Amino acid sequence: MIIGFLDDLGSNKWSCRDQCNKIINLIENTDFTKKEDGVYKTGTKDFYYIISTYNTCASVEKKPAEAHRKYIDLQYILYGEEKIGYADYRNPKISLKEYNGENDIELFSKIENESYFILKNDMYAVFFPEDIHRPGLTNKETRSVRKVIFKVPV
Repeated sequence: MIIGFLDDLGSNKWSCRDQCNKIINLIENTDFTKKEDGVYKTGTKDFYYIISTYNTCASVEKKPAEAHRKYIDLQYILYGEEKIGYADYRNPKISLKEYNGENDIELFSKIENESYFILKNDMYAVFFPEDIHRPGLTNKETRSVRKVIFKVPV
């Protein structure tokens, strides 16, 4: 997992540097305020993004954690603030829904040793296949969040 501000994204030395540059270019040259929530193709095979607007949830029990195998998630906050849970996939966990290869998602109701961090405007977090993550949680008070989730093929 990687967390940071957009200004730092281009300087990170992670394994998807080319995709990172594409993401920066998309963020700098796309007016996301004029786009509806939904899935958008980028013209590059298997690389797409999702725009999502929602209210954070105060209950960890009502917000399942997730993991992916085919894609890296780069989640970028356009506005709002959310708490995100994180745990290594090797941690003991309770499955909620087995892995679905078509949707590339596995859901969990509980993960031992889950840690939390706060993501705010212009911040991003990168989740690799070994990272279980639980986005959309409330930090202090319920807030509206709008984010772009870039799906980068592994």
